[in-house]
Amino acid sequence: MTTSDTAKSDPTPARKFDWIDFLSRWGTLLSLVLLIVLFSFGRPEVFMTLRNMLNILNQVSILGMIAFGLTICLVVGLFDLSIGAMATFGGYFAARFLMELGYESWFVVVLVILAVMALSALIGMLNGALISKLGISAIVETLAMSFVVTGVILGVSGGRTVYATEIPDAFTIIGQGKIAGVPNPVLILLLLGLVLWVFLEHTQTGRNMYALGGNREASRLSGITFSKYALIAMGISGACAALGGLVAGANLGAGRPQGVGDVYLLNAFVAVFIGASTLKPGKFHILGTAIGVLLIGVINNGLSVMGVQTFWQYIVQGGILILALISASLNTVRRT
Repeated sequence: MTTSDTAKSDPTPARKFDWIDFLSRWGTLLSLVLLIVLFSFGRPEVFMTLRNMLNILNQVSILGMIAFGLTICLVVGLFDLSIGAMATFGGYFAARFLMELGYESWFVVVLVILAVMALSALIGMLNGALISKLGISAIVETLAMSFVVTGVILGVSGGRTVYATEIPDAFTIIGQGKIAGVPNPVLILLLLGLVLWVFLEHTQTGRNMYALGGNREASRLSGITFSKYALIAMGISGACAALGGLVAGANLGAGRPQGVGDVYLLNAFVAVFIGASTLKPGKFHILGTAIGVLLIGVINNGLSVMGVQTFWQYIVQGGILILALISASLNTVRRT
């Protein structure tokens, strides 16, 4: 029998389609598309309109800013439970500083925003220093810091809200204005997402962060210092949370000393973990987080448009998160 005859009689078996791998990568995205189709059929005159699509993006913009910052922390293997308090911090102190200065000027507003974000980044870097230098649990330390920040806000404010009449219009426009029909918070979200995506995916710092998240000990032996990147990650998380909070304050037209950021804490984690089971299973990344945030927005908006009771929003969100985690874990188990 010749070599050609042997090849013909013993063909290479066709590779079977891997459903688990497919669903672990694309399941969340398919769920998003399916929900959009279902809600569009259910209320076509309301849901699938440009106005409602922009409304969904506007509703999730603040959540997205906070979740993007949290993604950076989780990339290096750190949890940040202080993001809720930091969002309240950003919203209150931006309004408070502008009230105290009393200037109706874009230049002053920009300076105050930059100052608040820098201060928030410093608090985040303090978190990173305590965690990396002293070996404190990130969960416990950031939870403790959230209490400290909340106490500082209440102490400085005396529990008093800074109202719209005390804030310059140049600040409220950030949360309430539009450019070419697109709400400003949506534009800020898109710009922040693009910057952080480039940072993580196309810079050496970002690649080093992924290496630390994958194997901290191997990264240390390669000369990648965990403490340095812990400071960067936690600083970015704090600044992004404050940005989300001050945009929320601008949208509300008030600087509230409590109850602003807490509502975003759990949903931020949900969005990031849903994103980690999208396209790149088991890997935290900005694009995945964006899909997770959008999924939450579509669920909340769609069920509301359909007239479904609010508690179903929590049930559906939790169910999708569980399914996303199951699909990602199945793929991980098969590789080990």
